[in-house]
Amino acid sequence: SSYGSRGANGVIVVTTKRGVPGKVSLVYDGYYGVQHASALPATVDAPTYMRMYNEASYNNNPTNALPFTQEQIDNTRNGMDPVANNGKAFANTNWLDMLIDDAAPITSSSLSLSGGSSIARFALTGNYTYQKGIIPLSNMKRFNIRANTTISLSDKFQVNLDLLAIKRDTQQPNRISATGNTGNRLLEDMYRVPPTIIPRFPEKDGRTFYGQYVDIVNPLAYAEVGGKRAAEFGQTSINLQPKWEMFRNFNLKGQFSFRLNSDVTRDTRENFNHFDYFTGNLLRTWALQRATTMARTTYYYAGLTADYTLDWGDHRLFALGGYSQEETNSGAWEVFSIMSGYAKLNYSYKDKYLLEGTIRTDGSSRFGPGNKFGVFPSVALGWNLHNENFLKESSLINNFKIRASYGKLGNDNIGLYRYQTLINNSSGVETTYGNPDITWESVNMLDLGLDVGLFKNNKLELTFDYYDKLTKDIILNPTLPLVGGFESDVPVNAGEVRNSGWELSMNYNDRLGQDINISFRPGLSYNKNEVRKLQGGDIITTTTISRVGGPINGIFGYRTNGLLQASDFDATGKPLIPVLPNSKPGDIRYLDIDGDKVIGLGDQGLIGNPVPELTYFANFRIAYKNFDLEALVQGTGKSDAVLYGMFAYPFDFSADGGVPTTYYADNYWTPQHTDARFPRLNIAPANNKVSSDFWFQNGSYLRVKYLQLGYSFQAPLVKKLGVNSIRAYFNAQNPFTFTSVKITDPESRGYQWTYGLVKLYTIGLSIKF
Repeated sequence: SSYGSRGANGVIVVTTKRGVPGKVSLVYDGYYGVQHASALPATVDAPTYMRMYNEASYNNNPTNALPFTQEQIDNTRNGMDPVANNGKAFANTNWLDMLIDDAAPITSSSLSLSGGSSIARFALTGNYTYQKGIIPLSNMKRFNIRANTTISLSDKFQVNLDLLAIKRDTQQPNRISATGNTGNRLLEDMYRVPPTIIPRFPEKDGRTFYGQYVDIVNPLAYAEVGGKRAAEFGQTSINLQPKWEMFRNFNLKGQFSFRLNSDVTRDTRENFNHFDYFTGNLLRTWALQRATTMARTTYYYAGLTADYTLDWGDHRLFALGGYSQEETNSGAWEVFSIMSGYAKLNYSYKDKYLLEGTIRTDGSSRFGPGNKFGVFPSVALGWNLHNENFLKESSLINNFKIRASYGKLGNDNIGLYRYQTLINNSSGVETTYGNPDITWESVNMLDLGLDVGLFKNNKLELTFDYYDKLTKDIILNPTLPLVGGFESDVPVNAGEVRNSGWELSMNYNDRLGQDINISFRPGLSYNKNEVRKLQGGDIITTTTISRVGGPINGIFGYRTNGLLQASDFDATGKPLIPVLPNSKPGDIRYLDIDGDKVIGLGDQGLIGNPVPELTYFANFRIAYKNFDLEALVQGTGKSDAVLYGMFAYPFDFSADGGVPTTYYADNYWTPQHTDARFPRLNIAPANNKVSSDFWFQNGSYLRVKYLQLGYSFQAPLVKKLGVNSIRAYFNAQNPFTFTSVKITDPESRGYQWTYGLVKLYTIGLSIKF
C-alpha cells in the first residue's frame, strides 16, 4: 500500500496510496560489557581452615581427637602433593577462584523502526540480549519483538494496537536451590565444601575421579558432570485500544489485553559413577536424568470508559466513568479474577481552585460469598496560587500549588483460596484452614503536598509530600487457641498498620553559557512503619515479631552485650552472671532483661527493624559540547542488617558446616583476642545461633548505581556517513559502595545462597538513521 524513496540525510520518505506523506526512521542501540562478582566474600585457605577446624572441635569437646594433625597442616601449607601423599597432606583449593567468572560477558542489541503519516503510524522494535552468569553453566538469552500501530480510521475514530513477543532461555547447573531461596545451590557448595578437598584427580584407566565431600561431592563435579537445568519462557501479548469521539468533548475508550505465558523446564544429566581414586571402590552413582515440567498462564483485561469535558467561562468540568474485568489462570487450579466499576469528577475554577472526587467498587474472587466487594472513595483539593493576582506577575514564582487528598483503596493481594478449607483430593484430609469471613484490606491515605517552580522556565522545581497511610483489616495468621481445634494457620482480618512520612524532591536545570547544560535531581524520603492493632496479641516466629507500637515483622530475639569473658566465670567455671546452659568464655553474652536471673523467653522481644526509615537518591547530569556525564547515587539510613547462615556460623556441623570467610578468620574470639567481632569457634554453636542483636550490622549505605560518559559525534562527520546521529558511551553500574556492612552486600544482603549484586561495565553505541 505504499512506496518509498530515499530523501536527504538518509531519511526514507514514504507516500501512501492516499497521497499522505510520511517518514520512516531507524535506530540501532547496542552495548557490550562484563560483570564482576565483587559482593562475594573470600574464604580462607586450607591450612587456615584446618587450624580453625581443630580449634572449633576442641572448643566443643576437648577430649575428642582433632580432625587434623600438625604434620598434615604443615605439609599442606608447604604444598606437598596430596595425591602422591594420601592422608599426609591435603589440597588447597579456592573454589571461588576456580569457579566464579569475574568477567562474565553481557551484550545487547536493539533495532527500532518507526514512522508513518497522519493516517497510520507504527513503531517496530527487536532486541537480543545475552548474559553469562558468574557461576558455571549459567546464562540467559532473550529475544523480544514489539510492534505498535496507531491507525486513524477517521477524524473521530482511532485504534492503537500493541503486539509483544518474548522468548527467554536460561540455563544453570542442575543444583537447584530450595524453595524460597535465591541463587543456585552450587554457590552454597563453594562456601560449604572445604578447601582440603581435591577438585579432580588425574585420569586413571580412562576414568575421571572427583574429590568427595559427604553427600555433595564437590562443586567442580556438579559443574562438569552434574547436569544442567534449561528453561524456556515464552510470552505473547496483544493490547487493543480503540478511541471514539462520539461528539464534541465526549469520548469512548476501550481496551482489551490478552497475555499468554508458556514455560518449560528441562533437567538433564548423564549417568556418572563416582569411584574412590585410591581403592577403585564405587562410592555413588548420579543417575541418568531426563525430567521436564511445563507451566501455562493466561491473563486477560477488558475495559470500557466514557469521559466528557465541559468548559463554560471560568469553569471546567471533566467526568469519567468506567468498567473493567480481568482474570489470571495458571497452574491446574489457580484462577483469580477481579471486576471493577469506577467514576471520577474533576472541577476547576479559573485554573486556581481544583476539586476531584472518585469512587470505585472492586470485586475479587479471593474472598468468599458476601465479602467479595468493597467500595473505595477518595477526594482531592488543589490551589494554584501562581494564578492568583498577587503572584501572577511574579518573576520568581512560576508555579505554586498546594494539594490535599484523602482516599480509601483496597488490597486483595493475599494469595488464592484463603477463604476456603482445602483437602487432599486423594485422602480427603484437610490440608489448610480457610476463613470464609475474610474480606478486603483497606488503605486509608491522607496526602498533603506542595509543588513549587522558581525562575524562568521553572529552572528550580521543588515537590514535598506528607502522607499518613493507615491499612486496616490486614489479613494475618495470629496464634489461635488449640482448644478450638486449630492446628495450622488461619487467616483473619486482624491488624492495623500505619505508614507515615514525607518525601522531598528537587529538580534543577540550567544552561551555563553556550556549551554547558546541567541538571540535578535529588530526593529524600522518610517512612515510619508502626503496628496499631493486632487481634490475639503479638505474632511471633523464631526470628520475627509483629507487636503494637513496633514495625510489622520486626526482629525478635535477645539483647546482648558483647561476648562472655573469663571474668564472667569463677575459678571452677561457674558463671557469675545469667547465661545460657553450657556457655563458655567467647560465647555471646545475653542480657537478663526481666531480671529473673535466667536467660529465657522473658528476655526476648522486639530488638530491631530490617527496613530503613530513611532513603535517598540523587541524579546528576552535565553536558559539555559533545560530551555528557550522568550519575545516579542512592542509599539508605540506618537499618538492622542481620548476618546469618554460614557467614555467621562457620563449622556449624549441627547444620551443614561451612568454610570461614577471611574477614571472619581475622575477627573471632580467642583467649588472646578477647575484643572480637565474632564468638569463639564451635562445631555445635547452639548458644550463639539464637536470634539476637549481636548479629546486627548497620545496614546504611551509599551506592553509586551508575556512571555514564557519552560522546555524540559531530554533525558533519555523521552526515557523511548517511545517518542522523551517532552516540557512544561507557557505563559503570554499581562501581562504588560506601558502607560499614561486612561480608554481605548492604542492598541484597542474604547469605551463602544469595546471588549478590554484580558490578557491570559496558560500552555502547546508538545510531539513528
